[in-house]
Amino acid sequence: MNINTLKDYIDQFNSEIIEGGFKRDLQDYVGSLPNNQSNIVVLREVANNISVKLDEIYISDLPENLEMLLVEKIKPFTKKPYNDNFKELISDKEIDQANFFQKLNQLLTQLNNEIQQNITEIDRIEKFIEPYIDTQENVLTIEEKAIISIIFKDKKTITDLKEFTKNLQHWNKILPMYHQILSSSSPEDIEIVNVQNGSIDLLVNLDVDLAINLADVFEYGYKAFLAYLGYKQMAKPIIEGYLGNKKLIAGEKTREKELINNIGEAVKLKIIEQHNEAIEEDKKIEKNSTKMIEQVTKLVTSHILKGNDFKLLALPENGEAEEEENENSPNEELKKISMQVKQAVKSLPQAEMKKLLEQYKEPDENGEK
Repeated sequence: MNINTLKDYIDQFNSEIIEGGFKRDLQDYVGSLPNNQSNIVVLREVANNISVKLDEIYISDLPENLEMLLVEKIKPFTKKPYNDNFKELISDKEIDQANFFQKLNQLLTQLNNEIQQNITEIDRIEKFIEPYIDTQENVLTIEEKAIISIIFKDKKTITDLKEFTKNLQHWNKILPMYHQILSSSSPEDIEIVNVQNGSIDLLVNLDVDLAINLADVFEYGYKAFLAYLGYKQMAKPIIEGYLGNKKLIAGEKTREKELINNIGEAVKLKIIEQHNEAIEEDKKIEKNSTKMIEQVTKLVTSHILKGNDFKLLALPENGEAEEEENENSPNEELKKISMQVKQAVKSLPQAEMKKLLEQYKEPDENGEK
């Protein structure tokens, strides 16, 4: 596995488990629980708090990524159904207080021990790959490159060679096209760094400014898609409350249509904004770029709606230093919003998703739908 992907998995674990405070809270509960064994209100509050956090962890990419990261004797704590175990304990209406404390204490202790084992093993892996990461950062700094990850997860793409080849052709065409939108310099050939398995994770080298700008474009696309998904979740009971009022129902249909249109529109407007800003700095950029912008828009929106992903895996040293100083860096915002979309999209019926994919079908070789 590529070291950048390993580093990305490590960063995700550290963010979710350590920096997010879950490890700290878990250890505090383990230490303080015996003093509260006769207080059922506190015991249930602890169980509920842990259960909520575990639900977030188990529906994220972390369980799958930990399996890729921890491949030796130490197993990911997510291999065990701790989320279900806590739910089962909380929902048990017949358990008495003493047994509730005993089971809760046992679960917390086991979970804490397994997470600590994971932390120890992940620290070992991080120390092992650190020299390679440092060396690569130096190379990226000299070459002014970034490594991006284009992740294909939709079943049709990753199981059909013809479909996968078509997607690669799209990206091979669109990335240089996006370069032309933002720069007058000639785009270099796209260099493949690595291809991961499972979902197909394509790692490529890209100009650092181009990579950061493209991350911004994906962030805007995800935000617009999340707005549509949020509307779909809350619209049904509202529409039912209209009690057949045709004027109100028609208004909601118009709103839904505009939210669908806004997914591609948000992506396009962001690219246009980037294009106009780039022209201010580089007067040689081709100004008549409408068709290229449309094709980049189609590829980005199609990639998002298929449930695929896009990541900034590695930046030059200066870029990464800036990222560490800013918790709201483009890469962190992109990770956060893409995870929210993954969770929300699960509630969207297949028929609705099919309609979206049809509207934002990828361009063909001639740039047409």
